[in-house]
Amino acid sequence: MREAKTGATTRKILRTQKSALGWTLFLSNFLLLALGLGCLLLYYMKLYAGSWAVLGELEFTAGRLDVVRLNPLCFELTLEVAGRSAVVYDVTDALALFFAAYVGFLLVQGLISAISGAIWRGRVRQHLRRLTSMAQEARRLGQEAASPQKVEHLREAIGHIKPTESQRIHVADPDLKGLETAINDLLDRMQAAYSQQSRFVSDASHELRTPIAVLKGYADLLERWGKDDPQVRDEAIAAIQKEAERMSRLVEQLLFLARGDSGRTKLTLAPVELEALVREVYEESAMIDPRHRWQVSAEEALSVSADVDMLKQALRILVDNAAKYTPQDGEILLRAFRGEDGAARIAVRDTGMGIRAEDAPYVFQRFYRADPARSRESGGAGLGLSIASWIITQHGGYLEVYSWEGVGSRFTIVLPQLQQAE
Repeated sequence: MREAKTGATTRKILRTQKSALGWTLFLSNFLLLALGLGCLLLYYMKLYAGSWAVLGELEFTAGRLDVVRLNPLCFELTLEVAGRSAVVYDVTDALALFFAAYVGFLLVQGLISAISGAIWRGRVRQHLRRLTSMAQEARRLGQEAASPQKVEHLREAIGHIKPTESQRIHVADPDLKGLETAINDLLDRMQAAYSQQSRFVSDASHELRTPIAVLKGYADLLERWGKDDPQVRDEAIAAIQKEAERMSRLVEQLLFLARGDSGRTKLTLAPVELEALVREVYEESAMIDPRHRWQVSAEEALSVSADVDMLKQALRILVDNAAKYTPQDGEILLRAFRGEDGAARIAVRDTGMGIRAEDAPYVFQRFYRADPARSRESGGAGLGLSIASWIITQHGGYLEVYSWEGVGSRFTIVLPQLQQAE
């Protein structure tokens, strides 16, 4: 009977969390739809007035959207101002492009929601299984105790917890103090996982809105002028390709983190010579990017147990970041060495713009960008350092950052379990 109640509580929690996320996405998508249609209407009102200055002086007396015919579907927008004749616009193509972009956004958002939802549900079930195990142990202790009502009070306190709120159990019983603390710690982790998942969905949706808006804008540009102006057509095609690549890169990063969070990314550990790895990345970077002055320094006989592809990916992320924020002819140094504590270290030092002191503690958080404008211009979404940090953490190491604004930055990979090369 108690196990059935526990299963019902689990399903209730999952339904409540799913409903909360669903309403959040629904309201944000509805506001985005209303904003897009409002901008489209404002565009045609400005087209009718001739300029923004004239638009502010006009008083519209009529405005309606009519379905002219159904096969093929055709829409017309009628605008009328006092003292002027009504003007009719064919808005079929504009509405089709808008809704195509909006549906594309919903599909990508649905994919991200499905991935993040699966990860979150797995975490919640894992925490709830532990909570169920604790409850069963508490029931056993209660049956042996002289006052079984204590456990009943604890069960009732758990039953009144709302999964979407930060609540704690307080039964004021010294015999159950340890169990109460363990359950409250578990509730803290569950709430943190839920908050992290909510931020993940919100930030991912926000990052996808910009490229979709750009795609829609250039699609409208192609529709209006691209057919007759080759320069406009080429510019629009290049911009659409750039934003499509950016969206593809973002989705790949999100999938990488999702697979890592769900435990599906496995490392293949083997002895890795850090000197060879660092020199390989140095040679590739110097060949691809001759605008910077590349330097390398690597100690010999320095090896670690690592997944060479994953470790190289993390190092490339640090190198790419250094190149993005270092001006032309700036120096970038790659260095592999043994630290004073005996651990292996790979440092990437640049002479770029640096990081502000208040931003340094957050640079490894997902979607965090110390300079959003510069990051957006360079195509970054704030996930690169998060991926690098995840990779190094899976190797049992960590990342250090030392930076001075306007002078440069140094990111250091610290890898324990140092081995002597054979």
